[in-house]
Amino acid sequence: MITQRQIATIVSKSVERTILAVSFNKDDEGFLTELESGLCKMVREELGKSGVAVQKKRRAIVTPGKVNMLPQVQNYLPHNYEAYHTPEEYGAYILIEGYDHAGWTLDGYVIPRLSSGLIFEKEIDGNV
Repeated sequence: MITQRQIATIVSKSVERTILAVSFNKDDEGFLTELESGLCKMVREELGKSGVAVQKKRRAIVTPGKVNMLPQVQNYLPHNYEAYHTPEEYGAYILIEGYDHAGWTLDGYVIPRLSSGLIFEKEIDGNV
């Protein structure tokens, strides 16, 4: 169980990050999306530290040789998954990651949907 003290810590960190983000990014239209993503990550980490079970992020890599297809891959994904190129030191891959939500799952929707467009990938564990 999460304690009130742990909840207060999460809220405090969220407020602090929000204030900093707003003060430094007033003119950046995309900052709210980045802020939300960062806050979700922070809350997930804090809950994990508190012993609360949290949903695991799922990842897949697209078959090598398809790196120029990032826009097409992104068009096939539901809102709870995103795709981007991996850093150069890991090779030329498109990484897909996100969290299962309702019927929008990696193995039940994302992989079959991409396969229908002849874009093949495989699920991986851990960091790329």
